[in-house]
Amino acid sequence: MPLTLLLARGGERIRLRTDILRMPRGATVFQAMLIVCPNCASRYEIAEAKIGAGGRKVRCASCQTTWQIEAPQVAEQRPTNDILQSDLDAAVPDLPTAPSPEQTAAELEEELRRAAEIDADISAIAAERTELSQSDAAPLPPSPRKRNWTTVRNPFARLPPAAATILVVAGVAILGLGFWQRERVVWAMPQFADLYAKIGLPVNVRGLAFSAVESELVQDPQGRFLVVTGDVTNITRGSAKVPPITVTVQAEDGKVLYSWTTEPPRASLESAELMHFRARLASPPENGRSVQLRFGANNPNGIAALY
Repeated sequence: MPLTLLLARGGERIRLRTDILRMPRGATVFQAMLIVCPNCASRYEIAEAKIGAGGRKVRCASCQTTWQIEAPQVAEQRPTNDILQSDLDAAVPDLPTAPSPEQTAAELEEELRRAAEIDADISAIAAERTELSQSDAAPLPPSPRKRNWTTVRNPFARLPPAAATILVVAGVAILGLGFWQRERVVWAMPQFADLYAKIGLPVNVRGLAFSAVESELVQDPQGRFLVVTGDVTNITRGSAKVPPITVTVQAEDGKVLYSWTTEPPRASLESAELMHFRARLASPPENGRSVQLRFGANNPNGIAALY
């Protein structure tokens, strides 16, 4: 295997091959001589040691021409060790000498001085730009004056004490009248019915009330029926018209399963008069759990009858 020498200079590597070192001991280095046939120009190599000092005759293997060749001039041979050392000296360049500690310290001080100068220049440029931006910035507008919302939201702040007292007393009186005569208020303005119901004071606008309401499932030869019975009473001081009655069948979770509207047995009732009704629904829903009644027309979607 060829021996390879690695020499380094700085970050560069120089690779030298010394194949001559792998020759076996006692071997002789032979030099070949190139000869050319004068007839056909064929080329051959022959060891110089086989020619001899007086030359010799050779014959071309191609055209069989014979001619005399002379021995080459013998050059002064150098020892193998001298050849290797001279080749190494020629291949390896002169390495620079290492700088002294004084030179290293001087170069480091020069680099630090240059870095400080660059840092100072950058700081000066940044300060100059900051001053320019502050001088060019527009002045901020004055902050708006805070508004006294307490004064605005208080409508009685600008009124005399006597007028404010009168308004408060009038407001309390109106509220009391609205609670006492809520039936008349709802009769005149039905949209207030939801307001009274939300504060726990529901108003019966129609003046009619359900009582003794019962429901049961009945099986007869005609089929399975849901029968709902109850009473309707006029709770006003005068006569009241009886509107259609809507019956709703609900599931356990309150979902409406079926509803229908039926006409009452009588169209009106006198004061404190009671009317009995009975309604029947054929093939009611299997999962129905409760029945709800209310006054008001609805689109009928089933067969029902009142008795």
